[in-house]
Amino acid sequence: MTPPRALGLLLLLALPACLEIDQTIVLGADGSGRQTVRMSLRESTIAELQKASAAAQLGAAADPTAVFDQKLVEPELRAAGLTLVSHQTKRTPGRRTVDLEATFPDFATLQKSPLCGSTAEWELAKGPKEGTARLTFYPQGKAAWTEARAKAEQMQGAADAVATSFFQKRQQQLAGLSIQVRLQVPGDVLVWTKNMVKTGDREVTATITAEQIQTPEDLVRRLAPRFEVIFAAAGTKLPLQ
Repeated sequence: MTPPRALGLLLLLALPACLEIDQTIVLGADGSGRQTVRMSLRESTIAELQKASAAAQLGAAADPTAVFDQKLVEPELRAAGLTLVSHQTKRTPGRRTVDLEATFPDFATLQKSPLCGSTAEWELAKGPKEGTARLTFYPQGKAAWTEARAKAEQMQGAADAVATSFFQKRQQQLAGLSIQVRLQVPGDVLVWTKNMVKTGDREVTATITAEQIQTPEDLVRRLAPRFEVIFAAAGTKLPLQ
């Protein structure tokens, strides 16, 4: 029997409505760091996911309640090289919430962290100027971002009845969606992508909500984003590519 994947839900923007995720990734000067995640789901959403899992015969490997079980989360993180620091759950009428924190010893471990989702990709490279570094995060993978960008450009100004119909249905499903991704880096932030805002000297934050998704192009771009920040890196020991 395949063991449940406890962290398969995190940062998957294709989930049904009423998903709330707040994630912070802190990168240290030597490439180590920590991740904190707060995720909240309605019980009705969990039930829908369980039905979908059963219908697709995915079994325990896609159990949407596994993330709320520390006994399942901890070994999955350990297998990826992370250390679980804390795991707290809360159950209120109609909703479940989990708060967890984990540390990673180096950037290579962050690159395979299940807390970012199974398709996520990270890049850490030299910046455009001496003494700077570029951190890039693709939550759904680089290929998905490239494809989404090309598709969104093709959709601009083009009327497609099928795409419009799909978008209208998906827009309704995403009601209540709220996702925040916060990147904290070991040097002052210099440049960042326009889908983020600078929220501190060394911090940028991306926010994705249902209200932001008003067109099919918005949907395509936000389902497979790229988050990038360039920061001062002089004196750090980061493994720059």
